[in-house]
Amino acid sequence: MKKPKITIGKKIFALIFISFCLINCFNIFMDYHREKNTVFKQLENEYHYYLAHQLQERYHQKGYQLQDSFYQDINNTLKTEDGYLTYSVFVLNPDLQIVYNQLDQKRPILRVQDIRDGISTMLSISLDTIDTNIRSQIEKEIKNHLPSNDLKIEAAAPSITQIGDNHISTNIPDLSYLAIDGHVVFDQRQTEDEIKSFTFMNYESPHCYLSSSSYFEEDIEISHIDYFQKTESVLNEISTILPDQQNSQYEQAMQFEDGEGTFYDVLCLPLMHHGAQMDENSEYDFDDIDGYLVFYNYDLYAAQKITHRVIYAKMIIYMMSLVLCICLSLLLAHLLTRRIKKISQSTLAIANNDFDIHLDEKSKDELGVLSHNINHMSQQLKNTIQQLNQEIEYVKKLEGMRKEFIANFTHEIKTPLSIINGYIELLDVSQDEEKKQQYLSAIHQEVNRINQLIHAMLDLSRLESGHVKLQIQDVDIEDLLTTTIEMFAPLLEKKHIHVIMGDEFPHIQADAQELQIVFKNFISNAMKHTPENGSIYIEYHQGILTFENEGEPISDEQKAIIWETYVSGDREGTGLGLAICRSILDLHHFSYDVCNTRRGVQFQIDFNQTKNNI
Repeated sequence: MKKPKITIGKKIFALIFISFCLINCFNIFMDYHREKNTVFKQLENEYHYYLAHQLQERYHQKGYQLQDSFYQDINNTLKTEDGYLTYSVFVLNPDLQIVYNQLDQKRPILRVQDIRDGISTMLSISLDTIDTNIRSQIEKEIKNHLPSNDLKIEAAAPSITQIGDNHISTNIPDLSYLAIDGHVVFDQRQTEDEIKSFTFMNYESPHCYLSSSSYFEEDIEISHIDYFQKTESVLNEISTILPDQQNSQYEQAMQFEDGEGTFYDVLCLPLMHHGAQMDENSEYDFDDIDGYLVFYNYDLYAAQKITHRVIYAKMIIYMMSLVLCICLSLLLAHLLTRRIKKISQSTLAIANNDFDIHLDEKSKDELGVLSHNINHMSQQLKNTIQQLNQEIEYVKKLEGMRKEFIANFTHEIKTPLSIINGYIELLDVSQDEEKKQQYLSAIHQEVNRINQLIHAMLDLSRLESGHVKLQIQDVDIEDLLTTTIEMFAPLLEKKHIHVIMGDEFPHIQADAQELQIVFKNFISNAMKHTPENGSIYIEYHQGILTFENEGEPISDEQKAIIWETYVSGDREGTGLGLAICRSILDLHHFSYDVCNTRRGVQFQIDFNQTKNNI
């Protein structure tokens, strides 16, 4: 046999590796969006929204216009206790031009620090009084040296006292000299102002925020923020969604990210002039809008921080997953090739008529399906062989039953025929008319017995053929029993047998004609075994109908064969009655039984085995 090349392991490895990469990419994608939603949620500021709606309502109620009075109200509302304006807010006119920007109210502050004898002293130097051009030069000079942890700042001011004294000022409002990395950008010193050296920390103005490289957030270096650029990003986004039709919604809330990885949360409220009305859809007429009040919040390095949390922080997990993936693929390749060898061995065993090998088919892959099909084929072959053997045995059994039937029928028919033949011979030689009548009566009785036997055999054959279709209908058990008992009234009266029936009988779903045959056979059987002046008891209790007769009990041997054909304790019956009852009850799916009682023998029909009860 030609040995196959082992390539399936490589295919499995490639498949698992690609699947691993796809799954991890999907997980990273989902993690990124979850983190993104988290960042946007963190950017939402309910207090900002409250202040914005308060200012919007105040503009509408007080009849403000887009003038300094309203802007001063914004400043007063947003100013903190220390006098700083910390909110990102601007106002647009109807043409979407910025007419007020809260960033312009920021105080330009230069923060530096001095460390001596292990004590760190931070100074905030106010640049309010310095010319705008000089401030621009300061910003440019600091940007040129960033990032830097040791950018030297030299400053002088009357309020700066000797370093080390307890009276050193932390807020310097009267700067008179400033040099950045030795380059003098501002000098208005008096002769007594002493120049001090510091280390740059950060600089904040209405336009930008500059920081030394020592400031990190989640391993993201933050050294420069362009406030003007962020305002422009918000304005561009608002310009794409504000309506240009003749009405405007009460508010516009949005969240977005720009191309530089900054996430924004923006609330834009229309400023309606005094007397403007809002309709039932929370919309204003476009002509009533004086402008727009915009509050926004942002996370400058949101995308970088999310990337760090989603990818770099989990890099060890990804590497461990890769190693695990390689080990798992090698293991699966080994297990799979082992399964293929097992399949090969099993098919060889089946070819040698060994059907006892069972392949593992728990897996749902192609090999699992193949194993299932091989197991199914093996089982089918085994079942087919067993079925053929059973059919052979069944044919043998049928042949035995045919012989037994012929023997039983011959025996059953031979006796009455012999009796009839004897009485016919007596009729030929007898001259006594009275005896002739007795012989004719006996012949008639034996003919009736043969007729009963033939009808019983036809009924049994009909029932066992499997082609009987029951006519299911509502059957009143009490009415059917009463009608059946009336058929036996002459015989019951002749033997002085009393039939005692219970009080209540149910209605069931059954074939009335077939069920009456069962009742007739049970009552006939009870009459044959009940002594004169005895009683038959017919009762119903909890779904079980019983026929009990007084008389001798039956043996265990009789109980074992009582439902078979040609079983009779005397010559008064055909021996087929209970076999017919068995077939009819089986067709109805009713269970049945026979047992001995203290009064005699009891036959039972259990209607609880079906759902036909009403």
